Amino acid sequence: MKMKTLATLMLLVSPLLMVQSVQAQDNLHKQVELSELAKLPVKTIVPITAKTKEQAIAQAKVIAANADADLAEFRIDLLSFASDSKQVIALGHELKQILGTKPMIATIRTHNEGGQLTISDADYGKTYQAYLQQPFMDMLDVEMFRDQQIVKNTVKLAHAKKVLIVMSNHDFQKTPAEAEIIKRLLKQDELGADILKIAVMPQSKQDVFTLMNATLKVSQQSKKPLLTMSMGKLGTISRIATANMGGSFSFGMIGEASAPGQIDVTQLKQFLKTVQPTQ
Repeated sequence: MKMKTLATLMLLVSPLLMVQSVQAQDNLHKQVELSELAKLPVKTIVPITAKTKEQAIAQAKVIAANADADLAEFRIDLLSFASDSKQVIALGHELKQILGTKPMIATIRTHNEGGQLTISDADYGKTYQAYLQQPFMDMLDVEMFRDQQIVKNTVKLAHAKKVLIVMSNHDFQKTPAEAEIIKRLLKQDELGADILKIAVMPQSKQDVFTLMNATLKVSQQSKKPLLTMSMGKLGTISRIATANMGGSFSFGMIGEASAPGQIDVTQLKQFLKTVQPTQ
């Protein structure tokens, strides 16, 4: 009788233990993944800039096969069907399967920040909520200046789904003052971002140094990985020098760039290796 009772108890308890074990592994996996990504050397990100499903799949295959591409960014706003969440989610899962172990960032870059999609704050939040119910991404790009409650809700749900947040801000017109860049990046940290991102447009050589100095100072104040860049040809050096200024990531391209100033990912990788500090 006691044996039967013990067996019954084990049957009831075992599933609970398994769930707890899986949850613990999920939490550990997330932490290890982020810490690994943040380690030197600087990791390269290559964008998927397709308009059609077929083009996106072809680009993902190229990225998957290229040893110099460490991560991929799925630029959803560039798709001809970007407003169709069902199609986007289905394609996202296909792309992730193709990329295998290479992490994928899912991004809706809105028109206000240099992207192709015009979308209200409410729809922006609903769209990301839909994605996160069937997560196909390892990381989700969230623009910091969307409605703050929507940003907070998205961060909360993403973390519950074991998805990392790349919080971002883009200025395609100018480079803000150094203090303002620092303020924005630290605000992203405060909002719960896992990776802090800002991209600005230089109007002078001094602007490029402004971005790099801000990056260095934030790296000394925050433990979060940084993804910063000064765009355009003038700012190209910042994509390489980030290795010495506290940055953890840099965008390269295979074929078509997603922002001005991106260089071929193989060239970028070589440049990064050349200037990469040893510690």
